[in-house]
Amino acid sequence: MPFVKVFGECLTMLRKLLQTTDASAQPFIINGSGTLGWDQVASNLSEPGDDVLVLHTGYFADSFADCFEAYGSKVTQLKAPIGDRPQLDAVEKALKEKKYKLITVTHVDTSTGVLSEIEALSKLVHKVSPDTLIVVDGVCSVGSEEIQFDNWGLDCVITASQKGIGCPAGLSIVMASGRAIQAFKNRKQPPNSYFASWKNWMPSKFRPSTLCQQAANNSQSCKTTKQRNHLTSPLPRLN
Repeated sequence: MPFVKVFGECLTMLRKLLQTTDASAQPFIINGSGTLGWDQVASNLSEPGDDVLVLHTGYFADSFADCFEAYGSKVTQLKAPIGDRPQLDAVEKALKEKKYKLITVTHVDTSTGVLSEIEALSKLVHKVSPDTLIVVDGVCSVGSEEIQFDNWGLDCVITASQKGIGCPAGLSIVMASGRAIQAFKNRKQPPNSYFASWKNWMPSKFRPSTLCQQAANNSQSCKTTKQRNHLTSPLPRLN
């Protein structure tokens, strides 16, 4: 089967896995580890000086916060005792004290075993701080825990191929909402990363791509464009 068709089918199945039918949402499957998902979020959705609220449930929140700081964001971590998660009233208080560009939460933190309640958190953020983008680190939860991307109003979910999805390691997988994509397009500065920049992975009039956006939006066949981007995702990982 041609690679472009296989890749398009993978993007379509990713939509089904995360339960999104929104044509404005954009899936990304890029050669890399789950950590690359952090870089994609930090480099594309935040800019130097932006305030980011990281809900801390374990080691991976610390690392995500470090990633944001590497790109110049101002990070506030809302922590809970080990084995617990920040409660909704504390999150609401934090959101009312400052305007945050993004809020991040680790759906399942394997360092502590904590499972976060994504639906309730998203409802709160949309109510208290509707302009704040909601980012879910789902590296250990996608494919294992329920995630309703559209119904819960999420803006970005990041994961990797080797965890709950049960595929070989080596792919960074991201779903970005239309609102997240618009935030990326409205950036004042270009992303501080080349490889992770969505500019290099999204079809556009400036850089046509073989990311099969048509196949990502529906199950029809995908057509390539005359100009192709180099994609180094090993074929076995898409089988």
